[in-house]
Amino acid sequence: MSYFNPELRKRKSILPLLTLGTLCVSILYYAFAANQETVPVLPENAVRPHLVHWLEENPDAWPAQDPIFNPAAVRRIYQRTDYRLLWFDNYNLSESANDLLKQLTAASSGNPSSMVDYRYHLGYFDRTLRDTPQRLQMAAVLDILLTDAFVSYAQDTQLDRLSPKSRPRRGITPVFRDDQGFRMVALIQPSQRETNEHRGRKHFRGYNRARIIGSTPRSRHYSRDYETDRDRNYSSSSSANRSYNRSRHSSYRDNNVNGSGAGSNGSRVYYNQGRNANGRGGEAVPRTENSEGPYFEENKPYGSDAYALRNELERLRKISASGRWRPIPPGPVMTMGARHPHVSHLRDMLSLYGDYSSRYSYGGVDPNRFDRGLHEAVLRFQKRHGLKPDGIVGRGTRKRLNLSPTARAKIVEMNILRREELPANLGERFIQVNIPAYRLQYVENNQVKLAMNVVVGKKKHATPEITTRVSKVVFNPTWTVPRSILVNEILPKARKNPTGMENMGYRVVSGRGEYLPLTSQNLSAAGAGSYLMRQMGGEENMLGRVKFEIPNKHDVYLHDTRARKLFSLTDRDYSHGCIRLEKPRHLAEALLRPQGEWDHWRIDKLTVGEETTEVDLRQLVKVYITYWTAWVDGQGRLNFRPDIYDKDGLSDNQF
Repeated sequence: MSYFNPELRKRKSILPLLTLGTLCVSILYYAFAANQETVPVLPENAVRPHLVHWLEENPDAWPAQDPIFNPAAVRRIYQRTDYRLLWFDNYNLSESANDLLKQLTAASSGNPSSMVDYRYHLGYFDRTLRDTPQRLQMAAVLDILLTDAFVSYAQDTQLDRLSPKSRPRRGITPVFRDDQGFRMVALIQPSQRETNEHRGRKHFRGYNRARIIGSTPRSRHYSRDYETDRDRNYSSSSSANRSYNRSRHSSYRDNNVNGSGAGSNGSRVYYNQGRNANGRGGEAVPRTENSEGPYFEENKPYGSDAYALRNELERLRKISASGRWRPIPPGPVMTMGARHPHVSHLRDMLSLYGDYSSRYSYGGVDPNRFDRGLHEAVLRFQKRHGLKPDGIVGRGTRKRLNLSPTARAKIVEMNILRREELPANLGERFIQVNIPAYRLQYVENNQVKLAMNVVVGKKKHATPEITTRVSKVVFNPTWTVPRSILVNEILPKARKNPTGMENMGYRVVSGRGEYLPLTSQNLSAAGAGSYLMRQMGGEENMLGRVKFEIPNKHDVYLHDTRARKLFSLTDRDYSHGCIRLEKPRHLAEALLRPQGEWDHWRIDKLTVGEETTEVDLRQLVKVYITYWTAWVDGQGRLNFRPDIYDKDGLSDNQF
């Protein structure tokens, strides 16, 4: 007998299953939503052993490559705060930490001293803070380095300004605790800063503290009384009576009303105390926003001859034949204070190239320790190769170190040929622009009188190698837009916003030289090639305030620019082929001095408003636009630069 009777089977409902499934989905959804809103808590008890171990028990176990510059002060701070994290809000940096990082970055920006960034650990923060630290050890390291950077910054900017009587007692912690957690001690208010006299050391490792803390440096008094001839073309110099003392120029300093050491657009702001337009003395007269101040001759030896290159070629061939050179294998970033087997290899390589000598060791005995002497040797190597001089052996520096002596010898051979294409004697006065170095030098009697950074053409708009001369200097120049830029860039903007482009000085120029508004009909005629488009002189002009005409078939020239921030970059190939100058007013003064009373006051006066002034040069000044990826400077140092236009044919010397 079967116990299963199909006739007695009943159909079951699926409603309970649907109800149970809906309930499970709801529970999972609310659990996921709650998890998204939950902030993970950083366990302080798990972090405290790391802090105690590194600061008290075994300082040699410190895991980071950046050393702690103020170990005693940092140790006292964490002792008083029971070894808690000071700069974290759970797994994220607190607002105080972000404010500190912004302040440290502003304090070191535009500074030529690499030790500033290193002392504030900015390179380490840049490499580490790209992701939220998830490991407890990483959070502890970051917290200690932030505290160390804060102590260094306080010493550099605030404590040196206090007199011994008003200096607080030793051991005061720079952080305090309230109901909202740990916070930084408030700095002196700006009103108090202005009344305090600067005391102690004014400079730390090459930068001016006055620029960081926003105070006004003492300035000297200058006076100037002349009338400037504003005719379009100068045939003779105007009469001018100098009433200032050049020997007092050494104390003339740049200043910024915002206290950051740079203007809002990255340029300097200078102030001159002297007679104003009414002849009254003693009142501060602000210079124009883009004034470069007085021009001082540098007087450095020029060098750069083929004979020195041949000597370096022979030396590189000997190094290659000796078999002593070996590339540095892949490994961690190396900075001062690091201990690693690659450090000894780095020391040997820099000794081979002449950047390091045993006398730079400062008494160090550990070959695997990255000491101060090796740091300075890395700086020398980085400067010779156009790298950012930060003393950190990262990817870029490692790549240049691993450029073999054989490859370097080939590069030198090519540049010997390039140098021999030019005259042996380049002239008594000349300008050299070296494209791969992004650098201009003005030379008189084999002495570099002026040097500056430049911006050159992109690879697809490569700046040509030419030999020409400076024919004239144009103040407040107009800009006739080249055809390619007109069609691809200017016309689309003009059609979209004709009023805005007219406010920037753009006009359509007819065949008869008439300036026409930016109507759709005129823009169509310009697009068809019947009309030109020109930008009038003034503050918005793409060529800036100064232009140097150098006749050539490529229609390139030297000129000022409004994009001042580009000059602080390491790689500066951003133009359409022309050469943008960091200090165009200084170059104008250097070229025009032999023609009469030309100084920065007169040039500043010509670079305001919208009136265009052209000045013909009466003395021939040659211009050599070169492509040198290797040369020997006036100090006898062999310099290398990357092959930005791929003319050397060596992949090792390219980006």
